[in-house]
Amino acid sequence: MSFLVNPYWFGTGGCTDADALAFLTATGITDPTITSAICTLVTSMKANGTWAKCNAIYPFVGGTSTTHMYNLKSPLNVNSSFRLFFSGGWTHSANGAQANGTNSFADTYLIPSSELTLLNTHLSFYSRTYTIGNGQRDIAAYTLGATPSFSLGTNTGVLISDHYWYTTNRMSRSIPNAQGMMLTSRTSDTVHKAYRNGTQLGATDNVSNAGNVMPSISLYLGVANVTPLAPTSYSTKEYAFASIGAGLSDAEAATLYTDVQAFQTTLSRNV
Repeated sequence: MSFLVNPYWFGTGGCTDADALAFLTATGITDPTITSAICTLVTSMKANGTWAKCNAIYPFVGGTSTTHMYNLKSPLNVNSSFRLFFSGGWTHSANGAQANGTNSFADTYLIPSSELTLLNTHLSFYSRTYTIGNGQRDIAAYTLGATPSFSLGTNTGVLISDHYWYTTNRMSRSIPNAQGMMLTSRTSDTVHKAYRNGTQLGATDNVSNAGNVMPSISLYLGVANVTPLAPTSYSTKEYAFASIGAGLSDAEAATLYTDVQAFQTTLSRNV
């Protein structure tokens, strides 16, 4: 008796998830450690309900600008799939994408007003960098001096989040350093929270944001996309994960961190 064996099954560590396989095919990644990490991340996020809430997921694997650009949710090299377009002096390695704090940023091509639901949004990033930095924006788009604003970043000793204000009603929470997973989420008009490594930072910001709108320009990674001016507040962080999507509950924020930390641990780049 003979059996037909698909050799690609072995090359992907036995992964059968269609979304994980689509990403691996698009990036050309065959490394068994990475393929296993990607497959586990996707299946775990699906099981925990966070996969469906993300429009874009950037796992930063493969060590090159080409592999780092792909959106795990829609791994196509087109703007409509929110693939990253890197500009300036980035350093790409197995640990992720390192911004230079001077001119590096990545356009996500994701326009919040077109793709996201008002009062139901989240932003996250996983940083391997210890230094917080002054006035750095990690995922951001806003109109200078006014609403709408949608951003997540750091200032000296604090994590700053806007959903969807600029300065007015901005949420600021103390953090010891910039390492780990930072996440900000809005799930209603009056529920705006920030998390570090799955744990909520401080109290819920319950200031009303009813009547506001989201930016109609694309979110940038590593800097704030600002209209009508040039990008500002460049970051120096090394990114190992980022996500954009719908608002997350406390439980979902915690499980997303657990899944992402397990992913980073498999890749030996966890902090």
